[in-house]
Amino acid sequence: MKNFLSIGLVSVCLSLIMISCDNSEDISTSMELENDTALKSAMAKKGGAKEKCATIQSGTILDDDGNTIQVGFNQSGYNYQAKTYYGERFPESSPGWYLKWKWNDAFLSTQDCDGDQRLDIANGQDSYRGTGAWTTTKWTKKYTDGEDNQCIASQFSKFVAVPVGANAIDGIYYTADGVEIGQVVLNAPGFEDFARIQLIWNDPCNGINGVAYKAPGPVGLGNR
Repeated sequence: MKNFLSIGLVSVCLSLIMISCDNSEDISTSMELENDTALKSAMAKKGGAKEKCATIQSGTILDDDGNTIQVGFNQSGYNYQAKTYYGERFPESSPGWYLKWKWNDAFLSTQDCDGDQRLDIANGQDSYRGTGAWTTTKWTKKYTDGEDNQCIASQFSKFVAVPVGANAIDGIYYTADGVEIGQVVLNAPGFEDFARIQLIWNDPCNGINGVAYKAPGPVGLGNR
């Protein structure tokens, strides 16, 4: 399965709404995946599974720039083996905001099981629904406010793939039985199948602390 999250192809955002650190800085921006066709391209390349899956250690799996994916962090901030990313994600549009991003195998695996030399996504399915995929993001920024206080703002979100049969109504995902799952916040094709189940904002210098949204059900990821 084509790795639609690879270096240089997609700028990851996961539709986070950033809070302003001071009156002179407006970073309340909806950050969305920049390549809406990447996931569709990935899904179109599905093929029969090979008997033996290639691993990152095999040296045969590539990113979309044709570079061999290695174990450990690369220069862009990805560690595919550890399923994590860390770096200043949008230095031009939102300087100073650093993203720590994690995911599970269903979101983006560490193997190539269909022989296309790309990391597999969505357990080889044609959408994320029902896969148990999840991802978390934590945005952090250090800044100085108008009174010369040293401040730290952060935003933490949990996203989960919705089950088959889920429906979006007025910005909220519900199961087929009408149980609230979480917020609809992602717009790129394929990623609309994710719901945000928790959002935490902390910016003490602006008087912002605590949970901004929590789904009614469990928000733990261990059983997903």
